[in-house]
Amino acid sequence: MFMFLALFLALPQDYVNLVMNGQYEEAIEYCEGMIQKNKNPYQWKLEMGDVYYNRLHDFERASEIYKDVVENYKHRDGWAHYRLAQVLEMLEDYLNSARMYEIVATRFRKAPLDSFSLTGVERCFKKNYQDYVAVVDGYNITRLELDEKTGRSGTMARSDERAILDQMIIERLIYTNAIKYDVMSTDFFKEGFPPRDRMLILDEVRAYEVMNRTTPTEKQMKKYYKENKDKFKLREHVMGKELVVESESLAQVLLDSLKKDVASFDTLAKQYSKEPNARSGGNMGAVYAGRKPAAVDSVIFNTEPNTLSPIVPFDGKYGIYYITAYKPDQYREYSEVVKQIESQVRAENVTKEEQAFTARLKKKAKLKVHKDSIIKATKDKTEESKGVVLAEVNGRPITYGDIVYRNESMTPQFAKLNLADQEKIEELIHTIFDEELRFELAWRNKYFLYDGYFVQMKDLLKAVLDQGLYQKVVLDAIVIDSAAVERQYKDKIEEFKMAESARVLEILFDSKEVADKVYKEAVARPDAFDSLAVEYSIAPSKERLGEPGLVSRGMRGAEYDKEIFKLKVGQISRVFNVNDRTWTIVKMVEHQPEGYRSLDEVRPMIESRMRRQQQGELANVFLDKIKEEADIQILFPEPEEIPETEPESDVEE
Repeated sequence: MFMFLALFLALPQDYVNLVMNGQYEEAIEYCEGMIQKNKNPYQWKLEMGDVYYNRLHDFERASEIYKDVVENYKHRDGWAHYRLAQVLEMLEDYLNSARMYEIVATRFRKAPLDSFSLTGVERCFKKNYQDYVAVVDGYNITRLELDEKTGRSGTMARSDERAILDQMIIERLIYTNAIKYDVMSTDFFKEGFPPRDRMLILDEVRAYEVMNRTTPTEKQMKKYYKENKDKFKLREHVMGKELVVESESLAQVLLDSLKKDVASFDTLAKQYSKEPNARSGGNMGAVYAGRKPAAVDSVIFNTEPNTLSPIVPFDGKYGIYYITAYKPDQYREYSEVVKQIESQVRAENVTKEEQAFTARLKKKAKLKVHKDSIIKATKDKTEESKGVVLAEVNGRPITYGDIVYRNESMTPQFAKLNLADQEKIEELIHTIFDEELRFELAWRNKYFLYDGYFVQMKDLLKAVLDQGLYQKVVLDAIVIDSAAVERQYKDKIEEFKMAESARVLEILFDSKEVADKVYKEAVARPDAFDSLAVEYSIAPSKERLGEPGLVSRGMRGAEYDKEIFKLKVGQISRVFNVNDRTWTIVKMVEHQPEGYRSLDEVRPMIESRMRRQQQGELANVFLDKIKEEADIQILFPEPEEIPETEPESDVEE
């Protein structure tokens, strides 16, 4: 288990709140002020570099700051060198990054720095490896990287290394163009990256502060086994076969036959038994006490294994039982259930550690809940009430708007809370307290430097940049012209043709005589048609008052169409049959003649289709453009072509 990072300094709460609230420029000014006052400049320079690195993602500026610290504080604790190694890796200066990692691993040999640095050296080694398979605008893709990517691909993909390499080249071009198009400055990135990054850092905090403390000890597991032994109890049970019939005389004949040849039990059970397990020769599986009627239990649990029972009468039936095994109450050995115990104890430890961790954080925090404001906000529910402060965490406000936003972000839908319930709002506030305190701890203890987070953050950054580039050069470039929509509507008008349809009520009969009788009553009382459907119809539609749903011409066949589409609204059809077994009468409720859907109806569908088409075209054009502009060198050996050979002739020259 890694040692936890000690706090570099007790960061002032007002500074931390600037970072937590996203006021990064003000946070940088705060750091500069502390440096000018010469108050621990080493730590405040690192702090300023951290804001540029982890919050503003300005890796160039962060590297300048960290280099200055490394040069002026060479013999400190190694964290400045490690920070510089990380930002150099982000800047793709893998050679110098590896050097920094090596310095940390060899000169500052302490946990967790040593382990993190060795992992960093390994990552950079893959980039510094001299066996290249491609070069994209001076960026090397190494054989080690290709092998790693191939190893993570499916079995089919592994057979085509060139296709995987081509994909790696595209991924590289997308990443560099996302930087070139300044995707980090877009609203898409600013809104999309931070929440997902926040989840990564919270996961890292949980991994170290909770999960690392939950591994069960042998003592805990043995104690759990002793205190919960009944959970591992194997109850008394028998195994065997049964043959159950409804005649005592037949049971006697079968028992006599079985006494002569017990091996025929399966065959006789399959032929005569009335129980569901007859197909399997009467196999009962494991039978625990209480599963069978008392009369049966009293016999089968007192019958010696490998012997036949006498005839057992119960519930008007007669059973014969052949018991193959008897197992008394017993307990599974500790060695048999150790994995199960480990899982259970770990789960209990997780719950305890979560609670203990939350308690530790809250003990040192300044938390306030304004109950009067909660009551006011839930009553008003106006736009202005979103600014009402409901609670505070270390001086940072939690507004009603924060609560509404958080609740709307919850998935699935049924997880959302009733915000009219003040208790539910308070529960959500305490959940936010917990997350805010963990997020603050992550900044104070610099969890963003931890190796697990760093690797995942790099992948997340590339994924969001990829999505942001697509948004910027494809989705934002789409233009839907109203005139073009109208032209496509006219060109594709036949796609929007609606078949003649009707809403009807129907009654289905299996008797012509009953159908004729109900028909007369329906004609006499047309308003009672739905009640008659419920009373007489044999169709599932009777549960819906006889409504089968919208009926389009052609759905039910020519005979059905012939009868219903000649009806006027409110008119009742004659009794007719569309097959040899049933008769039908129908009442016309609503008739829609053949026609075309209006442009307003289908406009969203047409626009969506045009948008998809433009997406594909714009994406392909952009990919072709960046590939054409790039300097791509494939250093991958092309597959050798097998020369064609002339077929041998059977004709002798």
